[in-house]
Amino acid sequence: MQGSCAVIIPVYNEQDAIEDTVLRVQRICAQVPDFSFEIICVNDGSKDGTGAILARLPGVTVITHEVNRGYGAALRTGLDYCNQDWIFITDADGTYPLEDLHTLLEIASSGVDMVVGARQGNGISSSLPHQMARWILRKMVHGLTGVMVPDLNSGMRVFRRTLYQEFRHLLPMGFSFTTTLTVASLYSGRKVRYVPINYERRIGKSNIKPVKDFFGFSMLIVRLASYFEPLRFFLPAAFGLALLGIARAIRDVIVVNQFGALAVILLLTAFQVFVLGVIADVIVRRFQIVPVAPPQPDRPREVQVSARREADPPFSRPPSMRDQNEQANAGGR
Repeated sequence: MQGSCAVIIPVYNEQDAIEDTVLRVQRICAQVPDFSFEIICVNDGSKDGTGAILARLPGVTVITHEVNRGYGAALRTGLDYCNQDWIFITDADGTYPLEDLHTLLEIASSGVDMVVGARQGNGISSSLPHQMARWILRKMVHGLTGVMVPDLNSGMRVFRRTLYQEFRHLLPMGFSFTTTLTVASLYSGRKVRYVPINYERRIGKSNIKPVKDFFGFSMLIVRLASYFEPLRFFLPAAFGLALLGIARAIRDVIVVNQFGALAVILLLTAFQVFVLGVIADVIVRRFQIVPVAPPQPDRPREVQVSARREADPPFSRPPSMRDQNEQANAGGR
């Protein structure tokens, strides 16, 4: 047996697709050698017939939220429940090529911490606003991690459960769960691989709100930048304000032969932002948890001590007067 894997499927109002998705997952897991699987469906407060369908499906662990708590909350519930080495997450709407599970696990088993399915195909929106939003988010992540991510928030991926345990305190309850996991893993130097997958059009209605989620993802990336590398966020902002202040000051000197109030405000704001970034960076460095190598086992150290003691001459104390008398009496007998 090479390892164990939990398949976690967050479900919300997916009565038209969930049964087919679960049956496909069961069929595919039966064809993957050297792995044991547990399929966990988290019913996130569905209001349609999803709960009844899940209840009659055999071989599935069903966890139910009484109310809808969000995509990330459903994933966290499933991740807190399972104890397998590897985690495979996918959506219930039939959009992801579940048949690629074997490929993702093979790549993950080669020493990779997370393998992400980079979406391609008919399911990807080709509208200009969506493409611009994805490009902006990718550039923001590239500025933070140095990696141009092909798919920032793909919902089909395989990763180590230890990865979730390390970043659990950062992972939100909403759709930005996968984005946060991606950014945190890349920043921490974890091995992340991307595999192109064919993404199909979903069955049923999407729960994503493009404008709201775009601003949510943007704020998330800014928050992660502030958490991991504050200076990467604050320094460009401070220099930008300083350049604007200097340009305004030059203009004021040329036109009215004095510094204007706006130039002073911009320069002071730039200084405040710079100081705030330095303070934030000091706080992050002060409380950042740095991995420490595990201590060496005690047994080899005890063996070395024992060997050294056997090599040394035995310790003996000087004989007392009582010992000398006892030895003399024994010799006389």
